Amino acid sequence: MRINVRNLYQILTENEGCVLMDKITVSIVSELRAMDLNLLVALRALLDERHVSRAAETSGMSQPAMSRALQRLRAMFNDPLLVKSEQGYELSPRALSIDLALGQILAEIQYLIVPPTFDPAQAKGDIRIVALDYELVVLLPKIAARIQKEAPGIHLWTFAPKMNAVEGLDFTPLINGDIHLILTAFKKAHSGLYQQRLLDENNTCITAADHPDAGQKIDGKRFMERRHVWVNIFGPDPGLINQTLAKHGLSRDILVSVPSFMLAAYTVATTEMMSILPTRVILPFENKGLIATMDLPFVFPSYTIYQYWHERYNKDPQHIWFRKLVSEVARSAQ
Repeated sequence: MRINVRNLYQILTENEGCVLMDKITVSIVSELRAMDLNLLVALRALLDERHVSRAAETSGMSQPAMSRALQRLRAMFNDPLLVKSEQGYELSPRALSIDLALGQILAEIQYLIVPPTFDPAQAKGDIRIVALDYELVVLLPKIAARIQKEAPGIHLWTFAPKMNAVEGLDFTPLINGDIHLILTAFKKAHSGLYQQRLLDENNTCITAADHPDAGQKIDGKRFMERRHVWVNIFGPDPGLINQTLAKHGLSRDILVSVPSFMLAAYTVATTEMMSILPTRVILPFENKGLIATMDLPFVFPSYTIYQYWHERYNKDPQHIWFRKLVSEVARSAQ
């Protein structure tokens, strides 16, 4: 293991968002900058082998280079470290005192520098997701089932998004690090964000199963005569629907607006109203015979659901594993 002192210094000092280190820690780091910590790797080999040539061989160094390293170590510690005896070399009392500590220090430095491995079965922690009820209905049950089976120590927290009329969904919590993932059809361009396509979705017009128009193809006139349930969010679904209807000279007579796709489907199933909803949301109601689909004289454009994450978690093993899980679940929902 070769230790890059500058990178180690940055790891110890550049901890964004945390309280600055105290003066004692800063003093220690300043002293580390004046040292060649790679000498500690040579010291480990010398303490293990108690022989310059063998230590050089196990470390991949030449014998002269290891001899020079020993000279520098003696100057650094102001101690001979290796002392000649009849049997060869013995460790000095100072070398004996640092032997155990050195192994722990090198292991901890390696842990800082080498990316940790991730074992889902042993992992513990929280993953925080922002999504509308559409994405949660379609994906969450299978995601939760996978986590319960593969990573029972992981806890999944879901939150409703904050919406605004300008940008639609607010990505600020993701950018600030308050959450780990956003599942959405909204599009966001930001230098610190990554996105991955999960699935494509379409909209379907529905009525209650016992509605007079259930299962039929209706024309534009009858469509505008019916009362509608509208999912009232700022985003691509209402906008996309209204734009498509406007191209065909149509509009909706909105009787009720609700903040949830599932609530809209339930309202339709128990009234004489109709609604235009994402196809996958209505499947549980359709499978139970509670609603029926209607054919319109045009087709709504499809749209795409993405998962977004911030670069701070881009290479984190736990989050890489979880994003792959989400992608696999979405693929199975296609």
